[in-house]
Amino acid sequence: MKRFLAAFLLLASTPPLAYASLSTATRRAALTPELAMATVSGALTLLLAWRLLRRLEGLQAELEAERQHKSRFEAHSREMYEALERKLEERTAEMARQRDILVRTEKLAALSRLVAGVAHGLNNPLMAIMGEAVILRQRAAQPELAHGLELIEQQARRCAALVRDLAAFAGVEQRKVQPLDVHALLESALAQAALAAPAQEVQVLRYYWPEPLVVTGNMEQLQQALLNVIGNAYQAMAGRAPGRLTLRSRRTEAGLRLEVADSGPGIEPAALPYIFDPFYSRRASGQGLGLSVALGLVQGHGGRIWAESEAGQGTTVFIELPCTG
Repeated sequence: MKRFLAAFLLLASTPPLAYASLSTATRRAALTPELAMATVSGALTLLLAWRLLRRLEGLQAELEAERQHKSRFEAHSREMYEALERKLEERTAEMARQRDILVRTEKLAALSRLVAGVAHGLNNPLMAIMGEAVILRQRAAQPELAHGLELIEQQARRCAALVRDLAAFAGVEQRKVQPLDVHALLESALAQAALAAPAQEVQVLRYYWPEPLVVTGNMEQLQQALLNVIGNAYQAMAGRAPGRLTLRSRRTEAGLRLEVADSGPGIEPAALPYIFDPFYSRRASGQGLGLSVALGLVQGHGGRIWAESEAGQGTTVFIELPCTG
């Protein structure tokens, strides 16, 4: 190294004319350190440039990673905020629904107590009117008088049926319970509903669970509940021939589920929450007790009933009951 440095100093201190007069061997000896220094200098420059480039790339990678981390954090924060917002909305809606159910339950309880007293007070006079009308009609000699007494008897029986519905809604009737075949109850209620509308053209589709479904309950009450639901479906399909009534049954984890679907005009969303309220009816001639009675009877058997509908697409009523077989 000392030899190269001495040659370099000799070359640097030699004037150009003197350098030209140097021998070839001397010029070569002087050029060799110059090339070595240039090579070393270039190598150092390249190494420094490469290290700077690597450092710059590392900084860029760190910046990109930080940007991606920030982007992921912002996205995660946004998702968490949206999820919390949805949960808050759902919770608020659920609280409003529960509050509405509580208010309606309290109103129904008060109405049930009132209805129970009214039904009890009306039942005895109606029985007396019906009995006397039957006796007088049998003894009447004039056809006009017999016809009038028959009309009184018919209207009294109609009032008695209304009182029975009120009593069923109030839950004042206590009857014996027994194991019942749900499919047989459906068929019996269907036959009665069809007899009440003999001129109505309705196609009945049955999709029953392949095995028997047994529920423990009162036959008259459960049959009345199913008759009210199916009869309501027939009324919804009136004037829309041919109608289509679909009956489904299946077993669930909690028991059994029945579905009664009609092809009627459906129910508006604003009216759907009130169809089980007593005395609520969308028909001018309706009493508004059919579904209310069904609600009381189903709940009295430890079940629940609800409806789903869409305007123009028909209505489906769901009934869930505890299954014992």
